[in-house]
Amino acid sequence: MPEIRPKSRQLGRRIQGQSMSNSSVLSEILTGATAAYHQHPHVATAAVKRTLTQGRLLTSSDIDSLTVLEFAAQDILQKYHAAMRQMETRLETLDQDLKLRQSRNPIHHIESRMKSVPSIFEKLGRYGKSQTLDSMERYIMDIAGLRVIVSYVQDVYDILHYLEHQDDLEVVAVKDYIKNPKPNGYRSLHMIVRIPVYFLNGRQSVPVEIQIRTIAMDFWASLEHDLKYKAVFETSGLDVGEELRRCSAIIEEVEERMQVLARALEQEAPVGTHEMDAARKMDLSEGLGA
Repeated sequence: MPEIRPKSRQLGRRIQGQSMSNSSVLSEILTGATAAYHQHPHVATAAVKRTLTQGRLLTSSDIDSLTVLEFAAQDILQKYHAAMRQMETRLETLDQDLKLRQSRNPIHHIESRMKSVPSIFEKLGRYGKSQTLDSMERYIMDIAGLRVIVSYVQDVYDILHYLEHQDDLEVVAVKDYIKNPKPNGYRSLHMIVRIPVYFLNGRQSVPVEIQIRTIAMDFWASLEHDLKYKAVFETSGLDVGEELRRCSAIIEEVEERMQVLARALEQEAPVGTHEMDAARKMDLSEGLGA
């Protein structure tokens, strides 16, 4: 994330005293950008910028407004970035704790992502909300996101359980697409949590989206996403959508069998709290030749 550098006190005065420009040029650029992102989300940002701004004359007021908008957006986004990093660290700590007690890491890996400003404003448009920074904070709950990839289905619900019982986390919403897959076969567990983040001006509770899925679910979702953008859902007489749904059902059956196998191969129960407490009180001085 680029470093935020206030350029001068003059910029501060602009932020406080200047209303955003409503010029037709800026409105036209915003409308065009929203439509372009919706139709071609994979197009390089630089190419979109050139297409939308080529030959347009921006006034000094327009430039001032864009400068203020960029500064304000980065100020907001760094808050979400901090929350995402803190949540990722918390999940890594949880994984290490579970490794100690269960002799394995339930979390295979964690991926993080931040929504881009164009995608945020495009989503506000789909929601029928005003495309402002205030609306961005009020209505968009998945600006910061983590994807947690685990080995088994039971690991998904174990992590959900642990997070629900952390007293400083607020679980805002849970959508279980594992027990209730989407019509296309998509399976994953989505949750929105608010995590406390401390800044110079105090503590704020910032939302982060967490998607928890198994390695097999992630494999399916990656291929489905790739096929969707290649637009090959009807090709050579093959109904790709139906095939994907069948593959999802097959993966679900395999996961259930792998879960049974994993349980059968567990040779001993995890070390309990009682045993851990007893180990902490053991006096090893005699055995060490003291």
